[in-house]
Amino acid sequence: MSTTKEVVEKFNKMTVPQLKSYAKKNDIDTFGATTKLDLLEAILPFVPRDDHKEIKSDTPQEKVALFSERNLHWNGVGQLQKGYNIVTKEVSVKWLKHKAVREATPAEVAKHYGKV
Repeated sequence: MSTTKEVVEKFNKMTVPQLKSYAKKNDIDTFGATTKLDLLEAILPFVPRDDHKEIKSDTPQEKVALFSERNLHWNGVGQLQKGYNIVTKEVSVKWLKHKAVREATPAEVAKHYGKV
């Protein structure tokens, strides 16, 4: 394995027949591509690399408590169960547009779970 830059340089030096051979040997569908650029676009996503970086957030995402009057599901956003739900601030902005969802105070949540 090598880094993305090394992989791109290696494959840019290959000819069209070499690229087709590589794709066939590794069972990569080229979708009938005949030009070098099209072949590279089909092959490069499947080439293993070792320059992966873990995505770590230095600051934890801010959480918000929401109260939902019923079970809800929203494609691309997530789902809420009836009652109290903890979500990120970004997602809460979308959920608060729904008439069955409201923001819950920390004291209200603590009281519900018997912490106060």
